[in-house]
Amino acid sequence: MHYSTTQPKIPVIAQPVLKKSAFVFALAVFGVFSALAGIISLVTAIILSSNASMPSLAETMMIDAVYEFSLAALIFASSRAFSKGKLLSAWLYGSSLVLDCLYNLMMGNSLNYLFLGFGLLLIWQILRYRNQLELE
Repeated sequence: MHYSTTQPKIPVIAQPVLKKSAFVFALAVFGVFSALAGIISLVTAIILSSNASMPSLAETMMIDAVYEFSLAALIFASSRAFSKGKLLSAWLYGSSLVLDCLYNLMMGNSLNYLFLGFGLLLIWQILRYRNQLELE
């Protein structure tokens, strides 16, 4: 049996190569979902206002549609800024998270923990790998 004084070598785990396109795609998907929610809210508000049976609900749905479209605009702007290599994308996406929290609290809804969780994870990854992603 041969004894050695050297430690066994542990293989180094390489960091995965991150691509901008994956982050841009993720942001675009979030924006598309928000825009679809806005379209559904707008159609619902139009249907409810045409019946005039529940005008307060139609008003709430219209406010919800405006909120969803503004959230989608922020997310698409963040995606566009990220594709151009701007660190501003993290700030824009962060502002969409703040807008979502404020709207849900003002309307008396529960917080959207799934959106917040994925959003914070995405911002953390953007900031963590900003050098590798070549963000300015």
